[in-house]
Order: sequence, then C-alpha cells, then structure tokens
Amino acid sequence: MRHGIVHGDLSAYNILAAGERLVVIDLPQVVDLVANPAGMDFLLRDCTNVATWFRSRGLEVDEQELFGELMARAF
Repeated sequence: MRHGIVHGDLSAYNILAAGERLVVIDLPQVVDLVANPAGMDFLLRDCTNVATWFRSRGLEVDEQELFGELMARAF
C-alpha cells in the first residue's frame, strides 16, 4: 500500500507470515490506487475479504476501519 498499489484480489490465502513480516503473494492483478478508477473499490474489496476471513475465525476486524487506516497511509 505504501507504494500506491492495490492487490486487487487479496484474500488471507495470499498473505504469508515470514517471522514478524507479512508477505503478499499472487500479484499479477495489481492496480494503481489512484490511476485506476476502481482502485479504491479494489482496496475496499481486499479489506473486506481479509476482514471476513479473520472474523470467521473469531477475531474482531472491521474492514471500514482497515480501509481508513490504509487510505491514511496512502495519502
């Protein structure tokens, strides 16, 4: 996100834990957050996908809050 790109098809299965780092994989559909008219929609969808997965495992994750945090870092 800090590079202004959005995965576009992110799910928990595209996030690997490497020690204390997270590594995002499967990047062929990456889009520019600003240049792509749907960039923010893709980011919100990515947030929703990941939040839904974590909620299904008992963790409280709010996709709107996550989206807001990522947008704040992007600009």
